[in-house]
Amino acid sequence: MPVSPSDPQIPSPQEMIAAYRRLADDLEQFAMRGLKSISSSATITDWVIAKRAVPVLLGTIAGHPHIKTGNAGFTTEIVFWDQNQNVARTFNRWYRLGRPLDGGPNQ
Repeated sequence: MPVSPSDPQIPSPQEMIAAYRRLADDLEQFAMRGLKSISSSATITDWVIAKRAVPVLLGTIAGHPHIKTGNAGFTTEIVFWDQNQNVARTFNRWYRLGRPLDGGPNQ
């Protein structure tokens, strides 16, 4: 469900809440009941672990608990973006969006 800022199908906060609540509930049930909690019939064969590109923010960071203010950095995956209110939620935290990079991809 993660999206890029230019994606016109950005989920609403309510849709994101429901999706992440389902994920948390599934993981909690698995932790408590093990395989008995899984009712899916989906199977994948001939599989490998792979990586894929995900949208992140890259810029000058301020107020981060682990990155020194003024340093460049990038975020974890963007899971919610509100261009009207200039905020983004990554997997780990909220970011208030300051001015974008001049000439950047959203220009």
